Amino acid sequence: MTVILGICCSLRHPGNSEILLKEALEAAREMGATVDFLRLPDLRFEPCRGCLACVYKGSCAIKNDDLGILLEKVLKADGLIVAAPTYILGPAGIVKLVTDRALTLSPHLETLAKRNRVAATISVAGNSQWNPLGVEQLNLFSLAFGYRVIDYLEAYAPGPGEVLLDPANTARARELGQRVARALQGETEQRPAEPGQCPHCYSRSFRLNGGDGATCVVCSTTGRLTPENGGLHFVPDPPGPEGHFWTMTHRRHHLESWIIPSRDRYLAKRGQIKEMLGRYRGSSND
Repeated sequence: MTVILGICCSLRHPGNSEILLKEALEAAREMGATVDFLRLPDLRFEPCRGCLACVYKGSCAIKNDDLGILLEKVLKADGLIVAAPTYILGPAGIVKLVTDRALTLSPHLETLAKRNRVAATISVAGNSQWNPLGVEQLNLFSLAFGYRVIDYLEAYAPGPGEVLLDPANTARARELGQRVARALQGETEQRPAEPGQCPHCYSRSFRLNGGDGATCVVCSTTGRLTPENGGLHFVPDPPGPEGHFWTMTHRRHHLESWIIPSRDRYLAKRGQIKEMLGRYRGSSND
């Protein structure tokens, strides 16, 4: 039986994000999935130290927080639905804090590559002008923890519970939950990307490369931005053998060709670096 994990990233209980997430999970449960629910703010997370112990030793060096609880649930779940409110142009800070810890999946990439794992996201904000990065950062969270994103929901309601005033919000949340459940049942149902979005992660944020060239800032897909029907259409380049950045093939390649060898590169110059660091040590009067 498939397991779908719902992660709520809001401190409000019950806030708009939690309401829509629970609607999505209930719809998935009605389709036969086993659902689990986790409120991320109920757990304690330390910032990533960048020490790469998760890569070289197989586990995170930080032992006094709740990452293990989250990781256990993420590794068990086949599906993920994550919901968060928008504060300053993007989701609540805990989303970024926990996304930074996703390198702890490194020892599990081979196992995860053999499973069909899909995700959908729910971004809630007061209005659309205040939410340019909600979908992008929530989808990045899902991709970083090893899921393929197949749908997303943007809902706009500033007050607690106000999301319920528009029945379309709960209907769309239920549709999202059903889509995740169907995808895990073997149906290849995925929300089509809109013309100005990356087809792999639904991002509408691109780094301009000169001319009409552009790179998706979430999954590093390259392509061109071309005029079409009064707007811009993102035409991706043909994918390489590894796919976009968050495919398991590319993640293993990045791990083996860059992250793991970085230790030897550093150790070869550690003496020189240590000497150069001397002037920066000691107390500061600033």
